[in-house]
Amino acid sequence: MRMQFTVGMGRNERIDEIGSHAKVAEDSGFSHMTLVDQQNLSRDIYVMMSMAAINTRRIKIGQGVTQPYTYHPSVIANGTATINELSGGRAFLGIGAGGNALRSMGQDMGKMAVFRESVEFIKKYMSGKEAEYQGSTMHSEWVKRPVPIYMASAGARSLQLSGELGDGVIFFGANPVLIKWNMEQIEKGASRVGRDPSKIDTWLRTLVYVADNKEAARRECASYAGSIARHFYWYLQSNRPEVAELGERLETAEPGLIDEFKKVYEAWDEYEHEKTDAGHAGAVTQRIIDFCHLTGTPEDICERIAMVGEMGVKTISTSTFTIIDKKGMMQKIGNQIMPHFRN
Repeated sequence: MRMQFTVGMGRNERIDEIGSHAKVAEDSGFSHMTLVDQQNLSRDIYVMMSMAAINTRRIKIGQGVTQPYTYHPSVIANGTATINELSGGRAFLGIGAGGNALRSMGQDMGKMAVFRESVEFIKKYMSGKEAEYQGSTMHSEWVKRPVPIYMASAGARSLQLSGELGDGVIFFGANPVLIKWNMEQIEKGASRVGRDPSKIDTWLRTLVYVADNKEAARRECASYAGSIARHFYWYLQSNRPEVAELGERLETAEPGLIDEFKKVYEAWDEYEHEKTDAGHAGAVTQRIIDFCHLTGTPEDICERIAMVGEMGVKTISTSTFTIIDKKGMMQKIGNQIMPHFRN
């Protein structure tokens, strides 16, 4: 089975560390790297992307992810096009509906209508065409080259929208029940506009942690698993039919798991999002870690990757956010995991 591997970084690194970390990612065999865009927690996204671009030659570089609620989409498009020029055509655009960038400002997730309009605008704008956004029409004097757009999605409406518009979809959760539901939503969106869903690059955003056993991975994995658990508990409180169906499926397969999510939600600290030793990590169970991440021996991890690959996942998108030896773990994944998925 062939599988691509990508890596997300930038949550805790200093700006002068980004270049060397990007070089290790490239040398380890990752095809793409993403950098976080969380203005209250991390360094500036476009400065980080620039540092990655000038220190690498092959790896593709994108946001993981930006959003159109604090930026005008023309700013996102122009910044991404600039990185594309700087990197020799290696940029892609990662975009989502808000996340920590909004929550840390005390704001709710962005509206889907704005998400849709922004992606549609960016597609036209980066192609060099006249593009309209919220009643204003404009074009770029110099941007003429579109880049692939990867849409981060964790709910039915955003997954379906990604199936309609995205070149790729980034979703969370290494659990087979959730993966199946995610893939169903992507297919609904793609089918609605006559797209072949098999042509969409599907990324499982997770944390791959190679260790002698799962307990050895716990400290560096629990906090990021908590971020995912917190989101899903919040999402499952909606009364929409597709959300209720997901909740029923999860409760049938994993009785009591949603109650475990609730404890993380109640302990949550937004400013410790994706931070090692976050206070809410103490509420994270091993079952939650397994729901979110791929940890343990190379054999354990490869078995689970093969399983999610059979379900339609094309790319394993790990992250280094809460890992202490970030370079060492990227090298372990490159040496011990990737060789099993090159054919």
